[in-house]
Amino acid sequence: MESALTLEHLETAFYKDGFAKFPASDFKALGLSDATITGLVAIGETEATHVTQLMAALTAVGVAPVPPCTYNFNIPDAATMLATAKVLEAVGVSA
Repeated sequence: MESALTLEHLETAFYKDGFAKFPASDFKALGLSDATITGLVAIGETEATHVTQLMAALTAVGVAPVPPCTYNFNIPDAATMLATAKVLEAVGVSA
């Protein structure tokens, strides 16, 4: 469960950083619709919920949750963020 929390911390930070760095207009310029952009933001919010739930579950069984790391995604643009999100989500699903 701690490994899952580590992955969720990474995904949460990725989406938070990406959406702070790139406005919706950057994603629209790539041809994404408002609904798709809203969906992407919702994925990031879901990752944050996963962190909260996993931390609560670990705490409930007496395990100290692992803290998040400091990440440097170095994502240069919205297109690269989307490509990286696809990889991160595939890793998450396979885990």
